[in-house]
Amino acid sequence: MFEYRHLTCFKLKYLLFFALISCFTLVVFFSVNKPPSIIPLLIIKNKTTSTSSTVTTRLSSEAPTPTCESIVSDNRSFYEREYPQLNLPQRISNSSYQNILHQLHSLRLIVVSCARNVESNIKKYRTHIEPIIDLFHSSSRILICESDSNDKTVEKLYEWSRAQVYTYGSMLRTYPERTDRLAFCRNKLLNKAHDLKADYILVTDLDTFSTTVSSFLSNFRYNIDDWSVMTASSSGHYYDIWALRTLSDSVMNYDVWHRVWDLGKSGKKYCGGTLVDLIIGIHQKHMPITYGLLEVRSAFGGAGLYKVNSTYGCQYNGEKTTCEHVPFHLCIREKNQGRIFINSEFQVH
Repeated sequence: MFEYRHLTCFKLKYLLFFALISCFTLVVFFSVNKPPSIIPLLIIKNKTTSTSSTVTTRLSSEAPTPTCESIVSDNRSFYEREYPQLNLPQRISNSSYQNILHQLHSLRLIVVSCARNVESNIKKYRTHIEPIIDLFHSSSRILICESDSNDKTVEKLYEWSRAQVYTYGSMLRTYPERTDRLAFCRNKLLNKAHDLKADYILVTDLDTFSTTVSSFLSNFRYNIDDWSVMTASSSGHYYDIWALRTLSDSVMNYDVWHRVWDLGKSGKKYCGGTLVDLIIGIHQKHMPITYGLLEVRSAFGGAGLYKVNSTYGCQYNGEKTTCEHVPFHLCIREKNQGRIFINSEFQVH
């Protein structure tokens, strides 16, 4: 009996030991080969949520605000953008140039200018324009159309014996727009120049014109049969973009001020500066004196030398606040097959 009980006790101990060993083995097995538990899953979930939250926060903080609209794709000036021009007037030899200078003495130059409140500019203008007139026949003269001055412009002009002055008093009521007044003045002077049988007409802005004789004569260094109009450049930046129309449609063949006004009505914000800077200022760069000639549809720059036969049948027009030079020049090209150039050596300071 004792042996039986002893054996039974031994068996129970053995079974308990076996069960303990089995449990330990199972614990070790599952510890080594366990699948992702709920805790790592929670950690992964939390990390994912945290990362997603961070990304969302970053995207929200970097969400694009209303941006500006870009209207400038090329920062170069008009003369840098213009396509190569191969059929330009050629420079003549020095001997041919000297012959031209002698011929000028037999040709009549009529200088024309519009004037308003230019009292302070007249003396300087005279010092620059009279030596140019003296290059031509003694019948050459200067015609000035004045209106709407409220300083001593008229008195100063009448003191200039070489000038023929035409004054029209106040024109503001008849022609409220400046371009219309300028067109009226320029047409009056153009018609008088035709009546005087001019060979050349030099159109000038009295308040800005100042150049040297050699600068003016650079126009005659090119074959005179190959050009109709030579317009001025500048020793500083080229400022007269309103009168400019390039030969290429894709460069500058539109009214810059009308574009400024039209875009300004949209209420949009434009990248890179004001509309005036983006549409006009971008082109107002210095044209190097060595550049040479650039053929255009229209330009002025403060002075233009016209062969008179290229101007017949054409008139200035400033309607709809358009630069009055543009219709005049387009007529010269279309009606009289004239060729118009900017001459980088013909500099107005």
